[in-house]
Amino acid sequence: MRPIETILIYGVIPLVVLALLFALTAVRRPGGKAARYRVGDDWPHEPLWWIGNPKGTGLPEPTVEPVGSPATRTARGGARGTW
Repeated sequence: MRPIETILIYGVIPLVVLALLFALTAVRRPGGKAARYRVGDDWPHEPLWWIGNPKGTGLPEPTVEPVGSPATRTARGGARGTW
């Protein structure tokens, strides 16, 4: 195999493939841009609150009815379990 063929196969072709992938991902399509939130714009969605500590809010805890029988422990173990 001649050196020029080696350079084309292992150098130029991968660069062309990478350039093609870059062009497909970096070029923006006209009209395909979604609306973005900018600081100072009105927020068009309902507020959604997440609290890491729901007991610290003072609100009543949610009521959840148990389904089926309670889980029974069948084995000993855990972080300080014995074997």
